[in-house]
Amino acid sequence: MFRMLKAFAWMRWRMLANAIEHSGSRDTLQRLSIAMENLGPIIAAVLLIPSALILFGLGATGGHMIAGGAVDAMPFRVTRFLLLLVPILVIVGPLLMPAADRTNPVRLLLLPIPRHTLYIAQSSAAFGDPWTMLMVPLIIGVPIGLAIAGAIVPAAVASAGAILFVLAIVGLSSLATSIMHLVARDRRRGELIALIFIIVLPLVGFIPGLMAGGSKRKSGEPRQPLLPAWTETYASRALGLHPAQMFTTGTQAAITGQIPAAVWSLAGLGGVTTVLHGLGLLTFLKVLNSPGSTGARRNAPMSTLWTRRIPGLSEGASAVALAQLRLAMRTPRGRSIMLSPLAMLLIFGVMMYRGAGTVDFGPFQFGSGLGLATFAAAICMLSILPIAMNQFAVDGAGLTMTLLSPLTDADLLAGKAAGNALIQLLPLVVAVGVTLIAFPAGSRALWATLPLALLAIHFIVSPLAAIYSALFPREVNMNSIGRGSNAHGAAGLLGMLSFVAAGVPPVLITLLAVKGLDRPGLAPVMMAAWCVIAYVIGRVLVKPARRVFKARRESLVMLG
Repeated sequence: MFRMLKAFAWMRWRMLANAIEHSGSRDTLQRLSIAMENLGPIIAAVLLIPSALILFGLGATGGHMIAGGAVDAMPFRVTRFLLLLVPILVIVGPLLMPAADRTNPVRLLLLPIPRHTLYIAQSSAAFGDPWTMLMVPLIIGVPIGLAIAGAIVPAAVASAGAILFVLAIVGLSSLATSIMHLVARDRRRGELIALIFIIVLPLVGFIPGLMAGGSKRKSGEPRQPLLPAWTETYASRALGLHPAQMFTTGTQAAITGQIPAAVWSLAGLGGVTTVLHGLGLLTFLKVLNSPGSTGARRNAPMSTLWTRRIPGLSEGASAVALAQLRLAMRTPRGRSIMLSPLAMLLIFGVMMYRGAGTVDFGPFQFGSGLGLATFAAAICMLSILPIAMNQFAVDGAGLTMTLLSPLTDADLLAGKAAGNALIQLLPLVVAVGVTLIAFPAGSRALWATLPLALLAIHFIVSPLAAIYSALFPREVNMNSIGRGSNAHGAAGLLGMLSFVAAGVPPVLITLLAVKGLDRPGLAPVMMAAWCVIAYVIGRVLVKPARRVFKARRESLVMLG
């Protein structure tokens, strides 16, 4: 079995090396882009070394202090709190991190490899997750600190508990990853789960704050609990089954000389570890035995809508624009791009309603509906970065068909720009319209300035987005969420900087009209003039965008 595990490790190394060294007929820029993409996780791991050393020192300090009798020492309490968070990160990890998309084990079934060996190899990939790399030095530091202080027996108990805790986390990671694989096998179910995770869970996180801020209490009056008392009882019982709680309880029991209690804690931790790996193995076998994907083919009741021509565009450019919009509306990542700004609007809208027309939430302070609408519009503009800064590669195999079709480069670029505008337009209209109806306070001239400012930003950023997408394409899976469906890091960074830079002139123009000239009514006129200038700038930038796209056509075809 160890020879097979060694072969798995070598295979992963060769996959990384081949991705960097052998890039086929790709040009130099494409090879550099791929190298940056593959070396990114390694660079991130290197940057984690200082954090790992700090956490190791924290764990060792906590172990040394509790060995001296301070069982409830602050460093040990912080260590316990951090360890309590690890299972949450492990469960959420498969949804966010591309590292959770392990090597497809189904392909390896053709080889004479036992399935339990495949499970071990699959589970070992959990050590590449950042929270695991930070957790290991933290928990190892505790027994080392105890040993340095001369507490040999507690150090031995803590060492056994640390090993069991790491194994439990690995088992939980494997179980969570396998469950996500099973969920994603059904396309519709996977899309629904992804959408719920992106939209609903962040909203749930704001509910306690909204509830707490709803009722005012007098000075000296005790705060009323948000949840009934029976929930605390069940929560304390559930906390006793947490691997981190078992580890800390066993270590503290060993320090105070309660060896039987420490042994019981280790036995409980071992039982939890066994259950997690047992469930993980069964789920992993279910993944191996299940079909690759399920889900019925969708009907197309709106097929006539996608064949219409957008006014102002040629037939080819209109088809490209509608295809871009359809991609966003049919994929989980695209839907999240269109719905997440509305979720943020709902959160801050409720807070503004409860705050009598104002919001004071840390760095977010809005004194009128116009400020909230501007914030929501900025979120809409930035949320499209994963598609706009990777607008060619997001088509996948459809990109090859598009490039082989009798479309001119001008039609393709114009269609992509119009498609990105349509993706932003739907949430923008809803966000600004709802805010205007709910919180109409503010100058009407400034309300009219907002859409003009957004239009000017789009004119400038659209050709730049085409250039970044052609220079730094990245193969993505729009049915996933997190980094796996993000644009290339360089393209995303340049795109964000471009949005910020393009937004500076509208802000300065508005400040000049309101503060400098003290005539808010001039703001729409000045912004309309800037829109004309921005349109001219965009037309000038289209020429280099066409040249870059033409030079990168062959490299883009290879992504299809």
